[in-house]
Amino acid sequence: MAMSLVNSTTSGTTRHTQTTDLYGGLDDTPASGLDREALLAHLGRKVLHGSRGRDFASAYLTTKNGTRAPRMYRVDSKALGKCEYVQLTNKQYASVLVVDIDLPGDAGGHPINLPEQVKQKFSQLIAHYLGPAWVGINPVNGKCQAIWLIDPVYADASGQSRAMTLLAAATHDLGQWLGHDSHFSHRFSRSPFYTGDSPTAYRWYRQHHRVYRLGDLLAGVRAMTGQESYAKPRQQFSSGRELINAVKARREEAERFKALSKDVEAELAGQLDQYDPELIQGVRVLWIREGRAARDETAFRHALKTGHRLRQAGQRMTDAAIIDAYEHAYTVAQEVGADGRTPELPPMKDRQTMARRVRGYVTTSKGEAYGSSATGRATSAERKALATMGRRGGKKAAERWKDPNSDYATDLRTKLQGANERRAVTGRVTARQIANFFDDTFIQTGEYPSIPQAMNELGVSRPTVSRALKTAGIQLPRGRKKKQ
Repeated sequence: MAMSLVNSTTSGTTRHTQTTDLYGGLDDTPASGLDREALLAHLGRKVLHGSRGRDFASAYLTTKNGTRAPRMYRVDSKALGKCEYVQLTNKQYASVLVVDIDLPGDAGGHPINLPEQVKQKFSQLIAHYLGPAWVGINPVNGKCQAIWLIDPVYADASGQSRAMTLLAAATHDLGQWLGHDSHFSHRFSRSPFYTGDSPTAYRWYRQHHRVYRLGDLLAGVRAMTGQESYAKPRQQFSSGRELINAVKARREEAERFKALSKDVEAELAGQLDQYDPELIQGVRVLWIREGRAARDETAFRHALKTGHRLRQAGQRMTDAAIIDAYEHAYTVAQEVGADGRTPELPPMKDRQTMARRVRGYVTTSKGEAYGSSATGRATSAERKALATMGRRGGKKAAERWKDPNSDYATDLRTKLQGANERRAVTGRVTARQIANFFDDTFIQTGEYPSIPQAMNELGVSRPTVSRALKTAGIQLPRGRKKKQ
């Protein structure tokens, strides 16, 4: 059924029936004072750096020492409401993600005035539960800004941390997909707390109170837009013993190929090949038993021989030349010794890895043993676990912790203390959000929401909700609700 805009007049006012197509799935209800209080509670800031206009130089003051300092405003002051611009984040802390969308729409300041492209993309985000928590719209040209509430991220004095890098990646991916302003500095943005009468001030609409985990938000956006998302390598072994056995097997395979390499080096390849009656199309085929060829070992050996020949001739050992030799030898071994097996040539990525290893062995006689390109390579975490399980690794770890007052132990305890403090602050912020949700719902409806409703709205567990209610002194009515 086609959707249309329906106008109805009641008591001299015009109301618009909202539709998903016309509004992009956005709520057209202006943000209230309670909505702004909830946003301030999530920001967790007592003061904010604001600017009354686009002259951002006036947002700084000169101290007695002659240095420049930001002009800060208390979040509960009327002066903040006069600031049309505000910094919701800084270098060391961010609890929101802001995207400035630079595509012009129509004048009016409502979701219906946004450009069609932006409305369609907002609709897709909302359908995947990734929609923004706040949307501000320019009443003059239809441009907008969107705000997502995220778990707070932190950085040191330099502003560098993995969390901030993840925030930059999420902001870039969301902004690029929505058509952001590439010159937006992500410092001063339009203030959702502005209460003045400027005709160009953004009109703000609160959509929800959901708080996203930054990694989940980025993964969701990339999955929706079809981008590749980084996935942390998962542990491939069920136990430490299985890991040790796998590493031993790879080491034995590497030693076997190293022995082949030494044989090739001792052959003086180019001079004797023409007199060798055992060669088949220039390839010495190795046999597992009569009629069954060792295809991988044959191909690897021939690739090594080709690498030595190229080096002796003063020619470049390119990937293409080594891979061609490998493929040729593998094909010959398959033809004369398949023994009913189908060809199982490794994928091109593994063949390129093999070519790099051949070059490494040929160019240096004291290099490491270069094994096969078998699948199931141990991850960094697995290698560390393997080293720690060893006798030498265990002794080294015990030596580091022997002196509890050493620089190593002190540094790790300091990092742990900082992480615990940040977790404690995050817990307090979450508790305030939960209490605000219950109080806000009670003010609007006269009844407290249920705990499952709070869990679904805020994405927290039942014990977290119970602890927050106990801390805030909120007592829910006991017993079941009466049926209407």
